[in-house]
Amino acid sequence: MKGKKLFAWLLAALPLLATADQRIVLEDVGFAFPESVIHDAQRDVYLVSNVNGRAIDVDDNGFISRISPEGRVIDLKWIDGQRDGITLHAPKGLAIVGNVLYVADHGDAEGNVVRLFDLDSGAPVGEVKIPRSYFLNSLAALPSGDVLVTDSAWQLTLTTDDATQPLAPGARRHHDQSTWSPTGQDAIYRIGPDRKVSVFARSPELAQPNGIRLLESGNLLVGSSSASHVYELDPSGKKISVRYFPARGFDGVGKTPDGRILASGGGKLNVLWPGGKVDTHPGIDSHVTDLNFDLTRGRLLLPQGPANALVIEPLPAKADQ
Repeated sequence: MKGKKLFAWLLAALPLLATADQRIVLEDVGFAFPESVIHDAQRDVYLVSNVNGRAIDVDDNGFISRISPEGRVIDLKWIDGQRDGITLHAPKGLAIVGNVLYVADHGDAEGNVVRLFDLDSGAPVGEVKIPRSYFLNSLAALPSGDVLVTDSAWQLTLTTDDATQPLAPGARRHHDQSTWSPTGQDAIYRIGPDRKVSVFARSPELAQPNGIRLLESGNLLVGSSSASHVYELDPSGKKISVRYFPARGFDGVGKTPDGRILASGGGKLNVLWPGGKVDTHPGIDSHVTDLNFDLTRGRLLLPQGPANALVIEPLPAKADQ
């Protein structure tokens, strides 16, 4: 009997054993600008937010996909803005607190919204409006149950002028035919367990904060979406260190268990080694958006928005750099 149980366990584990140390690329599966990914460790599933169109559009067609660790699409539109009773325009950053999925989304002229969904059913369980916010981006859950959300503070407008004309200082044209202009209202907000909103940090020195990651030290790693650096904030929101890269305009950020800092930007996944060397992660040929990890399996989770793809691969081997 024990032998039969062991054999059955081995059969069940074969897909995991076959893929845990291999690169998996999901493309042509129906993703629509996958922006962020998170590992729901309790249910052992990857959740992927899909903007599906321009980040400026209030069109209720964004969706969240459920993906198995073996790379199988469980439910492409598990949470779907086009379904009755669900509002989801352009979902970006994701965070998990208990049984609730937090999703940064576009809102209206009064501010943007973090939407909440039940992780078992996908049903909406509330929303938190962030007044006077401009462009909510990435999320980070804290042990306290608080959730931090970055506001890159870009003012988005449709591009109707001649693309050859110069832009205002700090502005840029985006691939989706919109113009992004800085407002100087760069901020990181805190959502408490009671869903009340407070300011964690606000300053132009945040440099249009995008990706945010909680570190083991309790500090926050943040990537600038306009400059050539990432930085750490202490638990009070004070900037305590800055690290520079050759690239600029970062999206996702992270830190591997062996101390490498990752920052996606410039169409590459940039790597800063503990010894100070900077290089790029091999095999990345499209922009990586809000990267994440599956630490249970020692994996990188790399959504590639423009390519409508998700790359799942082992963390690179340690090396002395």
